[in-house]
Amino acid sequence: MNPHPALVGAALALLTLTACSGGPSATSAAPASSAATSATATATTSATATGTQSSAAGSSSSATTSYTLADVATHNTQSDCWAAIDGGVYNLTEWINRHPGGRDKIIALCGTDATKAFHGQHDDQARPNTQLADFKVGELAG
Repeated sequence: MNPHPALVGAALALLTLTACSGGPSATSAAPASSAATSATATATTSATATGTQSSAAGSSSSATTSYTLADVATHNTQSDCWAAIDGGVYNLTEWINRHPGGRDKIIALCGTDATKAFHGQHDDQARPNTQLADFKVGELAG
């Protein structure tokens, strides 16, 4: 009896994946997703206004860039809007046109320490705090 060609192909693919990933023997092969995850971890680097930060994809540690309030103050327009909130520095430029409370609320915060304004408006709300995290570019120095 001849095995079905699809089964033969699947078995060969599994053997090849296991051999290429340096994983366990063919009889106890690791799931393809774990081999693919470890094989695709790459280093990334992103440049910022005052420094460079690097991290490896999948790594739990990464460098954090620090900015002074003077650095934040240079980003004070609606086309380049940063604000400091609770010791973090956030690039809010993309958020200006999406803010449910209106553009002017965010534009007024550009280039400032907006901690008091943010807490005055959103202190007890989870969603704004969660959304803010998406815009973090670094920490406030000093």
